[in-house]
Amino acid sequence: MKNIIRLNTYLLTAVFFFFINTNTFAQESAKFEQQVKNLQEHLKNDYFSFGILLQGQADFQPERNAGNGFHASKARFKMGGTFDGKFGYKLQATMLKSPSVLDANAYYRPSSQVELKAGLFKSPFSHEYLTGAGSVLFARRSTAVNQLGTKRQLGLQLDTYTSEKTFRFTGGIFNGNGYNGNSNDDNKFLYVGRVESYFGDGDNQTKLGVSVANETKDTPGSGNLSTGYIGQQTLLTTYASTTQGKLLLDGEFINAWRNPDVGADSNPYGYYVTAGYLVTDNSRLLARWDAFEGDNLAQDSEHILVGFNHSPNKFTKLKLTYSFPTDDSFDKSNFFAILQVGF
Repeated sequence: MKNIIRLNTYLLTAVFFFFINTNTFAQESAKFEQQVKNLQEHLKNDYFSFGILLQGQADFQPERNAGNGFHASKARFKMGGTFDGKFGYKLQATMLKSPSVLDANAYYRPSSQVELKAGLFKSPFSHEYLTGAGSVLFARRSTAVNQLGTKRQLGLQLDTYTSEKTFRFTGGIFNGNGYNGNSNDDNKFLYVGRVESYFGDGDNQTKLGVSVANETKDTPGSGNLSTGYIGQQTLLTTYASTTQGKLLLDGEFINAWRNPDVGADSNPYGYYVTAGYLVTDNSRLLARWDAFEGDNLAQDSEHILVGFNHSPNKFTKLKLTYSFPTDDSFDKSNFFAILQVGF
């Protein structure tokens, strides 16, 4: 009972803080937005642009004896630009972890429908992982994406569109061992292919996609399911996202087939389904079912997430997320609050 009271206190405090400050946000929003636009005029052009993403996060769980509190969850800067409309570059780094470099790549666009990219960047696999950190709907990405996603890699990628930009084809070859500052330490490669289709425009848009990743891993060790493995692995994800007026529906399913050199084959998988509704032009209510089956390689989990996002302007965002584990006690539920500034 005491833990329920504590959690309700966290929730009510956050809601109270939001409503008390809504008028203040609204009054200062126009002034702040103009100030950021003025700053962007000096920091952004075709050949050089500079941006930041800052997030402060509150994290509370009733059962914890330690760890509840506040921390900086994101502190990133990014630079990029294009020359002659064909050659470009991107650099993104974080000030909160090591290695600090997140993206470091160059690309060539011989036409508006073709791009060749080389360096360090997000491999073209998971729909949610390819969503930028500032645009992720909840405080954290889904369990399946965190466990099975191919994440950032060093490699080479070809990206093409049809002339009407209704279909997109992406393929890449990568080292497969993520980014640890080293070259390909096992001489094995990760191959990723993706096909997407787009329908509609304006407030009514739909995206459908399929991605496949295959690799032979030779990296003994421990970690999540994307590391510490010797053998063959194939990953498949299917995803759909649609916005119809004020309604948002979004989902992804990731399945893995693992054939280790030693031990039994396994088939971990996971998925999420999200629904959202714009209650105002700047505020959205969210609900998600998040499930993961580790097949004895990682812990199974099922969570119901409820969220509320508010953007007083296009540079700031408040995200509230409550996560309840359906397969565990109420005391293991989590409440997150994120305040974000980015441009």
